[in-house]
Amino acid sequence: MYFIGDEEIEALKKLFERKKLYRYQSAYESECDLFEKEFSTYAGIKHSLLLSSGTNALSVALLAAGLQKGDEVLIPAYTFVATAAAVVHAGGIPVIVNINSNLSMDCADAATKISAKTKALILVHMDGLVADVDCAQKLCKERNLIFIEDVAQAIGASFKNNKLGTYGDYGCFSLNENKNISCGEGGIVITNSRSGYEKAFCLHDGPAQFNPTKKDFFKEVTPFMGLSARVSEIQGSIMRVQLTRLEFILKELRTRKNIILDTLKLLPVNYCVKGYSEQGECASSLHLQFDSPDKTMLLGKQLREQGLMFLPVTNRPAHASWKWTHLLGDKAHLQEGSNPFKNNSHSYIYMAADYVQSVDILTRTLKMDIDIHLSLEETKVKAEQIFKILNQ
Repeated sequence: MYFIGDEEIEALKKLFERKKLYRYQSAYESECDLFEKEFSTYAGIKHSLLLSSGTNALSVALLAAGLQKGDEVLIPAYTFVATAAAVVHAGGIPVIVNINSNLSMDCADAATKISAKTKALILVHMDGLVADVDCAQKLCKERNLIFIEDVAQAIGASFKNNKLGTYGDYGCFSLNENKNISCGEGGIVITNSRSGYEKAFCLHDGPAQFNPTKKDFFKEVTPFMGLSARVSEIQGSIMRVQLTRLEFILKELRTRKNIILDTLKLLPVNYCVKGYSEQGECASSLHLQFDSPDKTMLLGKQLREQGLMFLPVTNRPAHASWKWTHLLGDKAHLQEGSNPFKNNSHSYIYMAADYVQSVDILTRTLKMDIDIHLSLEETKVKAEQIFKILNQ
């Protein structure tokens, strides 16, 4: 979370004075309702649903889209473990696809991983970068796959003037504390499908169908037994303020990253990783990619010695597939009967050799978070320090 202050405190003060923290209110539109409307307008989408986490957003989207037990779901080798966990808990089998040098799912490799059991593809926009939307969208259309965008790490980013999350059948976001905007923990599901929205709503809060405020809500779907992943008015209230901050945050991040990129353009070699929309990315991180792991480790050490916190992307404990594939298989679910790997006609074995392309790319990549709180002058000094070390 980049900013939180008096505006959020005042919003919560008004909420607490009302003494109405439950999201369903009959006398007025709740804070959650209002945030969902405001986020839909911001994203340019018909329906938004605020719920308890980005992981639950993915599971709800997959189930609402019709994922069945044992269906395969393509996910990239570079993603947080939650992407795989959401697939498993929705009853699916994660199929790991290599990434390319842009840190996006490699669509050519994805095409080779499609089988008769493949039902969906999750395109993950990692570290604020924009993934290959055009290729993923085309592949899903050609192969009749559900297309879900995981925008957990790139809320506010855009591609071809449309917000990320609006290209898929569903877009899923995280509001965890380390995201661009946050209420500590939360998530959002967006879709243009009314029936898909109703399914997602019932999945995230099955008892809502019995609440008087929702008696006319279900128009296209017969309500069913859902769970409870709803949030309170506290999250809705905070997020209404946070949303007003988002464009300012993105502007400040982009300004600082561009200062660094403009300086590094003078290098004889381009080390900077680009996504599929430089203008539309969040600019929350700067990635440097080198030609060997040894050089990456050496330059990373030199950069950090100068206070430039470039860390290997593989340093994070749960963001590369080989860090979490041991959780897949026979022990992937607490309940054996609910485990999609059990009694499956196909045996799934996850080996690093199957995504060696991704291992190669990630072990040659460093990442530094853009410091939004540095002045432009301080950012320029930092850019010149990076340039000097890389230009040795």
